[in-house]
Amino acid sequence: MALNVKGILESLLYTAGDEGLDKKQLLEILEIDEATLSELVNTYESDGLLIQHYGQTYVLTTKKEASEYIEKLIEQKSKMKLSQAAMESLSIIAYNQPLSRSDIEMIRGINSDGAVKTLIARGLVEAKEQADSRSQQLYTTELFLNVFGIEHLDDLPTTDEEDEEIEAFFSNLVNQKGENNE
Repeated sequence: MALNVKGILESLLYTAGDEGLDKKQLLEILEIDEATLSELVNTYESDGLLIQHYGQTYVLTTKKEASEYIEKLIEQKSKMKLSQAAMESLSIIAYNQPLSRSDIEMIRGINSDGAVKTLIARGLVEAKEQADSRSQQLYTTELFLNVFGIEHLDDLPTTDEEDEEIEAFFSNLVNQKGENNE
């Protein structure tokens, strides 16, 4: 069974995640004109999802009515442990913020979309639009500070500190993975 253009659009936007896709890119991939894209977006129907566009970027997102259930999921997931990939990505973001997903991939040498999505879903990281950048910039959140027991990013261990202190921090970080210490 072949997908129709609407199904392909949905698949593309799902795959692109919260960064979305540019209108020009969608028009090229789908081999359609702007009027057809506009009609596809305006007539898109799903019980829990919708297609939004911001400027030239199109994003598949959840409907507002699902927010309370998504919050429950995030609360449950925040009690689950983080994967090694998520921990690596979180460390990179914490020490180098702001940076983009592609920056993380360059540092790790591997696609990090799943890890970053997990961190955003758990509220440890947030993506912000910046006027001087084409991609979203990633930052740690107040929850990150709370979960890992630090008041400021300046409290993260640095290479100027004793190796034992750095090792103790990361040992503590690994032991607390994803646990919300309230």
